[in-house]
Amino acid sequence: MDSGITIPDAIFKLFSIQVAKDSQFLKNKANSLVRNGLIKTVQDKHVQRSTIYLKDKSQLTVLHNALIINAIYLDPKEVKRIFEDTAYRAECAETVNTLLSDMTSLMGIALQSPMVLELVNALRSGESLYHTKLPNPFSKLPQVALGSNTGLLQALLVQSSVLKTSDTVLMAYLQKDWKKASELCSHLDESVLGIKELKQSIDSQLQEACDFDDLLDQMRNF
Repeated sequence: MDSGITIPDAIFKLFSIQVAKDSQFLKNKANSLVRNGLIKTVQDKHVQRSTIYLKDKSQLTVLHNALIINAIYLDPKEVKRIFEDTAYRAECAETVNTLLSDMTSLMGIALQSPMVLELVNALRSGESLYHTKLPNPFSKLPQVALGSNTGLLQALLVQSSVLKTSDTVLMAYLQKDWKKASELCSHLDESVLGIKELKQSIDSQLQEACDFDDLLDQMRNF
């Protein structure tokens, strides 16, 4: 039996945001997470039109966590991977820690530092993202504040007044240029909090990309 809760109703229930008035983009992001199968829904078909409801009330937690993660990782495929891939989730936890720890605001969005740490620790833990709500460190969801123009990671780079080496690495990271990111990362000091984990994340992504290229080469030789 369905929950009787539509996506807009669920977003209002979770974040007090009226998507029709405040952020159509947020509704679109939620719908993209429905389309990729992360959020389960059912259709209640009528003569003239059908209504989409969350499959059950447990999907409220999934939607909540998906939108918190999507505030940082704009690509719905990455959001779904964080739910499903524990190793990648751990890497992302360290990236979030590197980017957001000790920050109190970003692009006009207030951040609660203790809640950022709680979010990082929750991502590091083995708690199910399907059943346990993540802490929300944002005074306002970045998808609402920033709209479709940029994601939070990109905004972090925009806010930087001087493009330091670490920022350049992060730019390469966001562009998925793993080779360049790895080369730039070799110059960073691993004693700085989070840099070692960032290097490990980049090296893992580079190895995965290389393995995929090798697989393609093998297929071409058949």
